[in-house]
Amino acid sequence: MKKLFFIVVFSALMLSCRNVNNIDICFNPMSNFPDTDTVYLDMDLKDVVNNGIVMPSINQCNGGEFIFTFEGKKDLYYKIFYQNESYKFENDNPLNNENFYGSWEDVSLGFKKIEEDGLVSDSFRIVGNPRDEKKYYGGDPTKNNFSQRAINKIIEAVYNTPAWLESIKKKAIENENTLDEQLFLDALWMIDDKKNHGDINNRFKRNPRVGCYSFMLVICTEDELNNIPDYIKNISLTNEDGEFVNPYYYFSNINNENVNVIVSNKILKTRAVITPEQGIFLDETIVKTKNYSIDNSNPKCSNSDEMYSSALYEQFLSSISKQYTLRNIPLIKDVVSDEDPYSMKEYEESKTKYDSASLQYNYPVVTDCLGSTVKLNDDNSISLINPGNDNYDDLRKESTGVITRVGFTYGKYRGKIKFPVMLNEENIWNGLTYAFWLIYQDDHSWNYRRKSTAGGGYIPKSDDSPNPQRTHENHYSEIDIEIVKTSRYWPKTYYKSDSHLKEENPKYDNEIMYCCTNWDLATPEPKNFDDGLNHIKYLEKTYDAMRWTKLYKALTIKSPISNDVFKEDYYYYEIEWRPNEIIWRLGPSPENMTVVGYMNDEYTSIPNNQMLCIVTQEYHYSEWWPPMVFEQGLIPYNKTDIEGKVYEIVIE
Repeated sequence: MKKLFFIVVFSALMLSCRNVNNIDICFNPMSNFPDTDTVYLDMDLKDVVNNGIVMPSINQCNGGEFIFTFEGKKDLYYKIFYQNESYKFENDNPLNNENFYGSWEDVSLGFKKIEEDGLVSDSFRIVGNPRDEKKYYGGDPTKNNFSQRAINKIIEAVYNTPAWLESIKKKAIENENTLDEQLFLDALWMIDDKKNHGDINNRFKRNPRVGCYSFMLVICTEDELNNIPDYIKNISLTNEDGEFVNPYYYFSNINNENVNVIVSNKILKTRAVITPEQGIFLDETIVKTKNYSIDNSNPKCSNSDEMYSSALYEQFLSSISKQYTLRNIPLIKDVVSDEDPYSMKEYEESKTKYDSASLQYNYPVVTDCLGSTVKLNDDNSISLINPGNDNYDDLRKESTGVITRVGFTYGKYRGKIKFPVMLNEENIWNGLTYAFWLIYQDDHSWNYRRKSTAGGGYIPKSDDSPNPQRTHENHYSEIDIEIVKTSRYWPKTYYKSDSHLKEENPKYDNEIMYCCTNWDLATPEPKNFDDGLNHIKYLEKTYDAMRWTKLYKALTIKSPISNDVFKEDYYYYEIEWRPNEIIWRLGPSPENMTVVGYMNDEYTSIPNNQMLCIVTQEYHYSEWWPPMVFEQGLIPYNKTDIEGKVYEIVIE
């Protein structure tokens, strides 16, 4: 059970009062909570992964509802509305209908009639998908439908349908897979796709936002009620243009003595604290091969139905890019070691020591044993493990990570993480990129980004052709913190003067780069969209944000930090994702954070779909961060496990 906590804030006015028809309407939106200006209430994250978040929950107050009260007059009509105020568009912005707002959980309930003069008491709660949008409906999400039996049933159906089998054979050839591999992948896709078809309200697909909520009470006469549009009485309806209309926007333009709008001075402030204590789910659908195993030795880190329902984290397997081939030296040795670290002399000698026949031509890998590289510890932290090597016949640079299972739109995401020391005493890189990042929750249409028409729209993430086919709609969104050893500067051709480059020698300093990226899919919607270096000012500082070409699908800022941050017990990494801007921070405590990156919607398209949070320790290609400082191929295979820890992720 999540803790319910309150902070008493002094105020001379706890309730919002207005005189209506000679009655003082003292509106209290949360009368069953303490009479403070601000009620602080953590989201109860028990069993919300597939059910969605509700506020308050049954664990937080009797009945699991807010009780609101006001002084009413017989035969008037009333309705309550709520809206997230922390992450919204203002009323004068045409995107204000994207705001998170709601009213009665049953949207078919319109305004209610006051039967008697005196105190009116009613209830409501804040829920996901408050407009009851059908695009967020689907199958029963509470059932874990993955099983070998389910896969075999689909494969059997394919073999019994000749045309279907032929199409799978063709796809296998196109994807360079065996028939068995393609059958397995298609079965996984069908199981996942089935979840998005059905008549059940999947409220978790549009969860309540974190931050502050306001509450608005509307009281009117019957005559004026008849003049209020149906799409305001029932917020699931759209206007004549097929668009939702925000009731906060609608009533802000009302100037009628018979329609009274009272916004309470009392607000709710909420956050999501995603702790590992509820476990780690091992999701078999993320494995892209039939040849895998599962370590279920820890019941709190498993593929059990219990973990499917309750765990707030699951293991994350990075996509293996084959953009480049690693030409790795055949050496097992720890870069960072108290006894025998990899020296700069050894690094330089490795350039000529090994001939091409002895180099290892391969790619980074991920585990084929779920649960082996992520561990739930006794202190309820998660260990991320890049396993060591002891076999020269099976050399592996293996990435690891976890992903959250509760999606949000917008918020200040702050990870309390202990990443391993990245550089040794000679400032040699261990080959890993540490990342704290956000990724789209789902690729189905319910989670598409805002429609973009400028310049043809978005370039799909997978399309790297010189003449990409743009689309007006796309699901892909990603906001990154990537920490890597590279130069603080971009290639010198992007600068008018290269004097600063001549002064830098990044191979011999302990600086690493805190790289802040927004994947906007190259839509030229922003007024300052451009390639090359974009100079973005924020808080008296200018950030150089790079877009390699006008077709490049992301904008990135690099800021130097010290390798010493990894010598601390933990550090905080933060992405503040707002409707019109993104702010990146770093610090030793939540109260002591430093801004290291900034972008806004004048330079890049800010995503508005629901995302999850990921923490990874990955082996990346050096070519991704030019100008290169260390070559990945000259970094040896780690001998012992490299271990990082995730303590919690707070979204507020």
